[in-house]
Amino acid sequence: MKKLIALFLALIIAVGGAISASAATISELEARQAELEAKQKEYQAKLNDSNAAVSEQQEKVNALVGQVESVTEEIQVCYQKISIYDKSIAEKQAQIDAANVKIEEKMEVLRQRVKTIYISGDVSALEIVLGAKDFSDFLDKLQLVQYVSNHDEELIKGIKDQLNAIADEKKALEADKAELEEEHTTLKEKQDELNTLLEENKETLAGLQSSAADAQMQLNLSEEELSGLSAEIQEYYRQQREALAAQQAAAAAAAAAAASSDDDGDDGDYSGGDTISYSASPQVQTDGSWTWPLPGNYMITSQYGEGRSYEAHNAIDIGASTGDPIYAANSGTVVSSYSGCTHSSAGVGGCSCGGGYGNFIWILHDNGYETIYGHMISTAVSTGDHVNNGQLIGYVGSTGWSTGPHLHFELRINGVKSNPQNLY
Repeated sequence: MKKLIALFLALIIAVGGAISASAATISELEARQAELEAKQKEYQAKLNDSNAAVSEQQEKVNALVGQVESVTEEIQVCYQKISIYDKSIAEKQAQIDAANVKIEEKMEVLRQRVKTIYISGDVSALEIVLGAKDFSDFLDKLQLVQYVSNHDEELIKGIKDQLNAIADEKKALEADKAELEEEHTTLKEKQDELNTLLEENKETLAGLQSSAADAQMQLNLSEEELSGLSAEIQEYYRQQREALAAQQAAAAAAAAAAASSDDDGDDGDYSGGDTISYSASPQVQTDGSWTWPLPGNYMITSQYGEGRSYEAHNAIDIGASTGDPIYAANSGTVVSSYSGCTHSSAGVGGCSCGGGYGNFIWILHDNGYETIYGHMISTAVSTGDHVNNGQLIGYVGSTGWSTGPHLHFELRINGVKSNPQNLY
């Protein structure tokens, strides 16, 4: 019978050894998981900042595009006005040309008249008047000469006045056109400046969009790695639960075999005075017998599921003073711990020690229950230790990603984060 008991004990030791050996690996995985979660916060913050910068830069680009469009419309209006002035100037020039033609026609009439007088013997107006038959004829001839002379003079003068007026109008139109052309040149220069500025801002926008895309890619990669780690960790705990179940079954069988040996006394090598006992990990109680980890401190400073800048808070924060004792919420095995953080923020800021948990204790209970105690100033137990319900495991601090002394109390059931307050 002693051989049978020894076999069971060997099985228990082997299973326990396998669990302890795996604990170091799972500790590394969970530390990496915590680091990734902290990194995700950093990547998300960077992405939020990049997206905000992209949005602000996009507004600048949109404003510049609007300015360019407005100036372009002004240039088009200026073109249209210049076109109208060109048409008006052309019309005035046509009028000037027509007036010049009329003057030329009148001059031709005068030339013909002078030619006729010359052919007739170069008779002057005085000779025509002196050639009158009588005084009455003299008056008639004198009035005729004056009439013809005045008529020609007035006609030519009128045409010249009209020509001068049209020329003045043309000159005014040309001056207005020159002003428009100068305005057009100014608008064109402004358009070129705005286009240059627009291209520069588009390049800046492209750079910001690239940064945002990089941050999103880093966040996606981090999420993929975190998802893979979570699957590994959950598989580890599944195997852990199976190993613990096998351990408990082996212990129960060994105890039953020992009791049977005591009853029938058929093993001469066994002395009834020697007692063999085995203390298996206690079962998780569901009748409300969980221990509050901070007796005397019941203020919840952050609720489970509370919205934060980057993700929901999947734990509760219990307000306390630095150095307050922390107790195990129930019996179990410490599967992961960290005690190397000395950066107690005390409300100043945070660090990434322990993946953001700072100094922490991670306990695996039966039936897939796990509890995590974060931001401790120091720990009182280590990885691989078995702890009892209500046992001292550490002291309140503000290490890791923390802004003041408190206890980060987290519950996981089969690897899924749950509300610890449901235990009480």
